[in-house]
Amino acid sequence: MEHFHYKIPGWFTFPRLYAHAVNVFPSESHFVEVGSWQGNSAAYMAVEIINSGKNIKFDCIDIWGRYSIDGLNTKDPGSLPDDTVEQLFYKNIKPVEGVINPIKISSVKGSALYNENSLDFVFIDANHVYEAVKDDLQAWFLKVKTGGIIAGHDYYNDLGVKNAVDEFFGESNLHLGEGCWVYFK
Repeated sequence: MEHFHYKIPGWFTFPRLYAHAVNVFPSESHFVEVGSWQGNSAAYMAVEIINSGKNIKFDCIDIWGRYSIDGLNTKDPGSLPDDTVEQLFYKNIKPVEGVINPIKISSVKGSALYNENSLDFVFIDANHVYEAVKDDLQAWFLKVKTGGIIAGHDYYNDLGVKNAVDEFFGESNLHLGEGCWVYFK
């Protein structure tokens, strides 16, 4: 299947990481993307999964609220209806909807849906506020299997993300690239 993610708005800078995850993990793996916005990165991952021929379960966790229509957390969303971003997500992933399992829930609450050591790959790109990132890391880290990958976006351009990630993992344990932090568990 041809990639179409580039037609979807977003800040997807990490295609090599997503392609790597699909390449190194076997069929029956389980991936979670936390923070999917309009579906740009999710669409890319889904096409990679399809093209691999592997049976990889792929969940997308997001609240799809009005706050994210402009990519910012704001208490003044204007006149946008609550479901605008969610509707755009579903519209944008239509060609790969059978591969993606969207779950409308907050990050930390969503992590409770998974057992410890049950996930192969978790990518976090949700709330960028320091405390929220810290909470996300604490909630999701134990869900990743030994040998799995936990990673996230906006390491270089958001001090809240960088500080929380560095504090949680220590700078020497991270692999950095494509605007992302990556930790091999």
